[in-house]
Amino acid sequence: MSIPDETKHRQNLKVGDYGHLSDLKKGQRGIVLDFHNNNEALRRHLLDMGITKGVIIEVKKVAPFGDPVDIKLRGYELAMRLDEMKGIDIKVLPPEEKKEQDK
Repeated sequence: MSIPDETKHRQNLKVGDYGHLSDLKKGQRGIVLDFHNNNEALRRHLLDMGITKGVIIEVKKVAPFGDPVDIKLRGYELAMRLDEMKGIDIKVLPPEEKKEQDK
């Protein structure tokens, strides 16, 4: 009997869709819209790490079993657990355009 994998239940979000931070796949970006959790300590911890409304977050890496997930925000990378990410509402943004290097 196999253990259910939570990563299989993630939504397939497209640009412009709304969902949870935990629904983003590697390489996707989203803007934080709101928090929905009853744990004030966790909410304060997220705010202290720079996760605030309006910040843009990109999923950089996902661990082999789907948890934790490395995200990039405000110029640094941070590892988060999926259960923490489920409490953050986002809107999916298009991928960041690569800048051409000066020749």
